[in-house]
Amino acid sequence: MNNDKADLVSVIIPTYNRADLLPQTLATILGQTYPQVEIIVVDDGSTDDTPAVLAQYADRIQIIRQENQGEAAARNHGLAAATGAYLSFLDDDDLLLPNKVERQVHFLQQRSEVDVLYSRYYQMDAGGNLLAKVGMLPERDILAELVYGNFIFIGSAMVRRRCVEQAGGFDLSLPFQGKYSEDWEWFLRLALLGCTFACIQTPLCAYRMGPISQTANVAHSEQGIMAILDRLFANPELPEKIAAAKDHVYAVRHLWLSSRYYAAGHWDEGQHHLQKGLALHPAWQTDPEAWTQPFYQQATSYRVADPVAYIEQIFAHLPAELASYQSYRDLLLSRLYVHLALRDGVSRQWVEANTKLKQAVHKEPTLRQSPNRLAEMVKHTALHLVMPDPLRYVNDLLTHLPLLGEALARLRPQIRAYVALASAFEMYAAAQKRSTLYYLFIALSYAPGHLKNRGVLAILLKSLLPIRWNQYSL
Repeated sequence: MNNDKADLVSVIIPTYNRADLLPQTLATILGQTYPQVEIIVVDDGSTDDTPAVLAQYADRIQIIRQENQGEAAARNHGLAAATGAYLSFLDDDDLLLPNKVERQVHFLQQRSEVDVLYSRYYQMDAGGNLLAKVGMLPERDILAELVYGNFIFIGSAMVRRRCVEQAGGFDLSLPFQGKYSEDWEWFLRLALLGCTFACIQTPLCAYRMGPISQTANVAHSEQGIMAILDRLFANPELPEKIAAAKDHVYAVRHLWLSSRYYAAGHWDEGQHHLQKGLALHPAWQTDPEAWTQPFYQQATSYRVADPVAYIEQIFAHLPAELASYQSYRDLLLSRLYVHLALRDGVSRQWVEANTKLKQAVHKEPTLRQSPNRLAEMVKHTALHLVMPDPLRYVNDLLTHLPLLGEALARLRPQIRAYVALASAFEMYAAAQKRSTLYYLFIALSYAPGHLKNRGVLAILLKSLLPIRWNQYSL
């Protein structure tokens, strides 16, 4: 890497045969509110119209072309050409919000101890429509969480040059580069070297999702994951606390792989990894709530085209030793129908939503007697799916879905207060003072006791008083 320029951000984009989507990605970088951005696009031997598309930007970006070697090699090639003090990566089909770079640079300028800064992000469909936003992410001492899987979206990260020079580039020895593993290995390496991680808990970019069968070869992902874990736990300098969690870490990854294999229709492999996960963590064998969680997460992730059929196929292809849990299928399907009904509510498809709620009750007749669980699902959906106003969404649900409204009659004030307060903190993190006050006042109208909370009082005063506060240190 070349000598850095103190305020310059280098954004490195590996691309391969994405002539259709690349202009959208470039537009979001060229439109950043921060002016000092160096854009480096590494064309990894594209055979479509990518070279012609890139030629249109020749006066605004640096273009590097290499023979097809894979995403990791393309990123390393971009690193070698980068001159910025801050380094970022973006895949050729993902997008940045306009102030992403500016917010991260200001944060890093004020927090000199932070080496790696990432953010929450949106998930979008193939057409670029925002679907959901990931929840709050771990930060600071993240290694204990990161060993279980990569929660850092590479497009959200900004890394200081000093840290990259210490760690080096992406590992070209991993099997099947670009199939999930290389990003994870790189962030693990940075964490093991002692780099300090921080997170802006506001979505600053968007990750394009697609069906599992189209986005990845699960077998390739498996080889990369296992290679990383085998190497990680062979490291004699691994912290004792991490080393002691080895079996649990492997068990979690096996369950995740099982859920992906089932989603891709590979029943034998799905059974195999489910069995391995349960063997490594036997406590799950008597806890279907725990071992089915990865499958429920896949079903609700937008990656699975038919979530109901997915859950049904899992239970149709369980290993023999889990046959006694067939009865748990209806409970899981009931929760899934509730989730899908709440999702329909975002687009105001009330007929479809009411039909799904009836299916949920059919699968689990006691559902109406579980208001706390329903309330948690409503709160989670309101805060994670993309919508103009989460509080209005909750009010609409309770109005247009009678079954839900009746079951949650007693908990309505609590739900509204929770959603309003969480929205206030999100608006504060996004430096939206007016929206912060709007949601705060609504939350306090339902639950005045929250005013005793120091965090609530702090953001209320900072939003009311005519003073400037440091919005980038959140």
